Amino acid sequence: METDFKEIGFKAGLEVHQQLDTGKLFCRCPSLLKEGKEDFEFKRKLRPVASELGKFDPAALEAYKKNYIYSYKYFNDVNCLIEADEEPPKEMDEKALRTVLEIALMSESEIIDEIHVMRKTVIDGSNTSGFQRTALIALGGKIKLEKKEIGIQTIALEEDSAKLIEKKDKEIIYSLDRLGIPLIELATKAEIFSPKEAKETALKIGELFRRTGKTKRGLGSIRQDINISIAKGARTEIKGVQELEMIDVFAEKEISRQIKLIELKEELEKRNASQEELEKETTKELSEIFLETTCKTIKEKKVFGIKLAKFNGLIGKELQEGRRFGTELANYVKAKTGLKGIFHSDELPKYGITEKEVDSVKEKLNCQKEDGFVLVSAEEKKAVKALKVVIERSIQALKGVPEETRNALLDGTSEYSRPLPGAARMYPETDIPIKEIKIKELEKMKIQLPLTAEQRKIKYINKYKISEQLAEKMKLSNYARFYEKMMEKRFNPTTTAVLLLEGLTTLKRQGTKIENISEEMIEKVLDAVRKKNLIKDNQLKVLELWAEEKDKPFEAILAEVQETGFSEEKLKEIIKEVIKNNNAIINTQGANVFSALMGNVMIEIKGKASGKDASRILKEELKKIGIEE
Repeated sequence: METDFKEIGFKAGLEVHQQLDTGKLFCRCPSLLKEGKEDFEFKRKLRPVASELGKFDPAALEAYKKNYIYSYKYFNDVNCLIEADEEPPKEMDEKALRTVLEIALMSESEIIDEIHVMRKTVIDGSNTSGFQRTALIALGGKIKLEKKEIGIQTIALEEDSAKLIEKKDKEIIYSLDRLGIPLIELATKAEIFSPKEAKETALKIGELFRRTGKTKRGLGSIRQDINISIAKGARTEIKGVQELEMIDVFAEKEISRQIKLIELKEELEKRNASQEELEKETTKELSEIFLETTCKTIKEKKVFGIKLAKFNGLIGKELQEGRRFGTELANYVKAKTGLKGIFHSDELPKYGITEKEVDSVKEKLNCQKEDGFVLVSAEEKKAVKALKVVIERSIQALKGVPEETRNALLDGTSEYSRPLPGAARMYPETDIPIKEIKIKELEKMKIQLPLTAEQRKIKYINKYKISEQLAEKMKLSNYARFYEKMMEKRFNPTTTAVLLLEGLTTLKRQGTKIENISEEMIEKVLDAVRKKNLIKDNQLKVLELWAEEKDKPFEAILAEVQETGFSEEKLKEIIKEVIKNNNAIINTQGANVFSALMGNVMIEIKGKASGKDASRILKEELKKIGIEE
């Protein structure tokens, strides 16, 4: 049976975060991700501060209570003292700002006249300073779908967070390579009314970003947060969806979770479950029951438990495929205490815990027929804290769906992360001057806005005469706008497209540092091929060498490659010599001479020149002496 999304009151909004392929936002380091050993590591502890209104953000407070030590891996070539929070930030990167302004113009958003950078409190260690810098760029606008328009709420530009490497018991390790990469955040209004529409909107936003030619590609470069609610449920923010194609799956599974939580609430109401009854329960030590247990997880450990009045059969209630209310309890315990697991009555006897042991627990906790229980195995202080969390989440179940932030999981489900952030976590960044946006500059940008993907494809096929396959690949390539500039300079359309789409991909696959290859370098190589100073077969070799020695003059790189290759003039000399030395073949084979001579030419050039060029020149020289193929 299909879900009637209108009937259940489904609505959603998206926050799409896209890394920009420019320099870092508030320093002049390159935006590159690193692998391998860091140059050094340092540690920090962070604590929240009250807002100007004297209030603390609830998400920041919860992170602070976990008392983590944060370790940061630092790389000399992509990090500086700004990422270490040891030096004030620089002004906003101009290319990043221009890119976001273009997106705002394409979305018909209202760009604000002064950009004020703000600090957003973040105490989970993902930023060394305890806050993330963000700037509001535009308000309003629209995303045009096939049958409707989705309103835009805000467009912002912010710095990306540090990359999580490892989470230990009391320490979280981050890499600083990602910290500071520009990140555009586009938030829609809650005008999405089906999972299918959510997916369509996400894909359209992704296309909008890619039209600029300044977005990073690959897994992790674009991340979506989905805010979802249904009529009887509550707003839930699912963070970190990396696959646009999975948006509808996450929406459908969240709908299922909220519906099942509402059903859980209604069943608890029928059983007359109450907050007062849950709050009066206390943690009890049950270690004696498990002295002879065969359960390896709790053997020789202390065991504590608590009764959940009226929850028998409901702790095991499935909320999403493979995830039950007991899973929700376990996620809360893990997020708030670090304890990795719980046992509950609806899954026992199991894991080596016997029916006799279960009966003894029920007796010790004074469980009646409708009551359930939860067990944890830990030292007493942590166990008491964990079971207090279990009670708190069970009390929330009496009210229905809690408002919260959840992390996206690979299968389309989600798990509890933290409370929804409050409004008390933003305050001005005093180290960065206000940026005035000039109307004249915006008017110039409006004239130069990129074409839509469909407009590009039509133009590339009809005007540039490239294949539909190449046009399809090029229309949203980061090189599309550069390609159009090259066409204005009358470079060969197909040769240029193949180099940009396939040649550079080949170099990257071979391990070449293509981030060192600028558009100016590519244009010089194309120009050298056009002027016959470089054979087309060697253009990738030039770019490969130049990427390794990017400060070396082009002429020096070209000379280095030409030592192992032939220019057009040199190739012509070789072919003339081959013809001169093979008069006997010419005289005996007549019109069939081309094939015979071509073999000799290829032997002479030994791969130092293009076979296609050699074939063309040989035909031209044979024609001069009256022989045509």
